[in-house]
Formats: sequence, structure tokens, C-alpha cells
Amino acid sequence: MKKIGKTDPIIQFFKECLKTNLHKEFVITDDLEVLSLLHAYKLEIPYLLLTEGLDYKQETKALIEKLMKQASQTYEISISIYKSLQTKENHAGILAAVQIPTYSLDDLGDFVIVLDHLEIPGNIGTIYRTLDACGATGVILVDPISKPHNPKITASARGTNLIIPTVCLSYEEAQKFLLKKDYTIYLGEPKLGNDYQGYTYEGKIALVFGNERFGIQSQWYQNPHQKVYIPMKGNNNSLNVGVATSIIAYEAAMKRNFRQ
Repeated sequence: MKKIGKTDPIIQFFKECLKTNLHKEFVITDDLEVLSLLHAYKLEIPYLLLTEGLDYKQETKALIEKLMKQASQTYEISISIYKSLQTKENHAGILAAVQIPTYSLDDLGDFVIVLDHLEIPGNIGTIYRTLDACGATGVILVDPISKPHNPKITASARGTNLIIPTVCLSYEEAQKFLLKKDYTIYLGEPKLGNDYQGYTYEGKIALVFGNERFGIQSQWYQNPHQKVYIPMKGNNNSLNVGVATSIIAYEAAMKRNFRQ
């Protein structure tokens, strides 16, 4: 295995992926759970970096062997280089550059979550973890501020953002697609509309949730839609978007699964 130094173009590539928008089709991870998911779903790994001199646990060694077979190229780096690239503390010294899968509108399925202009990576990642758990079939990122290649999304999503079919669209593209394909559109609202438990969520559905500060873009209200809200006590008028999305998405999943 070839060892590379800090001036090697591949190290510069990793740094650019982590800190710039130059390589939007790639994301960097050093999370063992995400790395295991990458292997399970056979995602493309152009580059794999292993840290020299580490005493890996047996299960980690087994994962490394699998990842080396999956990766196009594997290199060894020093601990100092790894620390300059790591995304979290106390990881296993493995770094992978992952090709973000490309999905089409046909891949989205009939249980779609629309995230309208979200900006906080942790919120987006939290939502993906919930959607993976409740069986949502696709995600539309409408005019996203935090882009899919943001490593914080992958970290907080535990890699589920890479396996749930996702497309980035403008509002105009999203509403055209949903209306043409006869989705019932549910707009997440702080207090308008009907209690989230009052809907049956049948057929092809799209649950829309808006920006953390400004909510859903006003254009959504110009097309056929249903409004859905979560009853609240206390002094705040809304929940964190990750929490609200999780509650409503799970309710929809339970209703849909019960009917099956």
C-alpha cells in the first residue's frame, strides 16, 4: 500500500471536499457506522485512506478488508494528516471519499418528504435517520442551503442520506413534478389546518417542511394542498423542524403500514 504525504493531490482533494464546493458529487466520512453502510449498499469509494501504526480492533480489520476491495484506490497516511482531515473526534483512523449516488424523479416512490430551503445540516441529517426508520421512499431538497455533499449531513444522518433516493430541485420543478404525478401535498404548519393525527395519508403523498426561520415558501399555498399541524402546549409556537418532520412522517408511516 502506497503512503502519501500532505502535499499529495489526493490529500488536497479530501481537503477541498471538506471545506469547499469544488467536488459536489463526493462526500467524506470517517464514521464506522457510515463506512459499514457504504459497504452494505456497495456505494462507490474512489479513495480510501488508512492511518499508519494504528492497532485496529478485529471487527474493524474485517471492515477494512471489505472496504479495500470496494475502493478504487487505497492509501496510507500519517496520524497527523488524519487528524487534519477527521470530521469527528475518536474515530478509527479510516477516511473514505464517497461518490454520492445519482437518483432520478422516477426513483422517489410514493412516500416523499420535501425539505424546503433547509439550512442546518444537523436538522437535515436527523430527518434522514427518521425517514430511513419509517420507510419513506424519497426526499426532494428544494433550493437547499446546506448541500448534499456537506459532510455534517452525512455524519448526522449516519449515512442514510446516501441510500434514500434524493433529488435537488427548484420550487418550480418540485411543484410541477408533484402535481403532474398526482401526489397529495401536505404542508407542515405550526397551527393551521388539521391535527396531524386526523389524516389517513393514503396513496402518493408529499410531506413538505420549511426553512428553520422562515417556514415554507409562500408559493406552495398557490397549489392544491392540505395543511397539517402538531398540537402544542407551552410558550413556543413551533417545534424544531427535525422533530416536527419526524412526528408527522412516523404518523404517516404508521397509518400507511396499518392499512397494508
